[in-house]
Amino acid sequence: MSYRVLGLLAVLALAGCNPPVASQVTLQEKVLPHPNPTTYDFDASIGEVRAAIRKEHEDWGQEMSIKYGNKTWGGDGDVASRQLYTRRLQMIGSESLVWKGDADSLARGLLTRPGNEDDAYLLGMEAPYSESQVYFQGGQPLIYHADFHIHLALLGSGRTRVEITTYDSRVAAGVDRSPTVHFSGSSLFTVAVAPTTVEEYQILRGIGQRLGVTNMPPLVTPRPDSSVRQVVKARNT
Repeated sequence: MSYRVLGLLAVLALAGCNPPVASQVTLQEKVLPHPNPTTYDFDASIGEVRAAIRKEHEDWGQEMSIKYGNKTWGGDGDVASRQLYTRRLQMIGSESLVWKGDADSLARGLLTRPGNEDDAYLLGMEAPYSESQVYFQGGQPLIYHADFHIHLALLGSGRTRVEITTYDSRVAAGVDRSPTVHFSGSSLFTVAVAPTTVEEYQILRGIGQRLGVTNMPPLVTPRPDSSVRQVVKARNT
């Protein structure tokens, strides 16, 4: 029997051993009492805000590394699945903060557009931003991925507006065990979800904290009695 035939039989056998991956998954979405701000005006120069963004990113990364560096996944699943989720969970806090000239193509070209020269872009790629406070599966908070464009606009002498725009927001929602990923190991698949405003305002509040602002409104998160919506999402390829 030829090696080609043997290889085909092996793939077919693996396909029979691995259950088909569902094309859709069901998530639970906790409803916020009201959205958080995604824009805030600071009494600070653009240079001061840029320095605060750098400091906040550094502090956030250190805080998340301490919190998640040795954390294990608390959701359901077999040993292999839990290991995949645990490795992804432990990457929280390792996103890259880029400025114009650092990784313009990875930042969707946003930093090279006129008016965005002072902006920053928080680039996640494989690194998640956080555990979601809005999206759950079986009672377990899901691992939330997103990129964030941090736009700075000078309003006047010593006053800067910061606006956060979210791109590619998604959550890790299952393990892909299909034959196409078997030889490179199983991987997590994601589903696209709507931005929540929680993460955007976390970033704004972090910037404000570095600037010494003490009167920003509190972060709005789901309450214990918040409504929960069942949401069906198509898995990303």
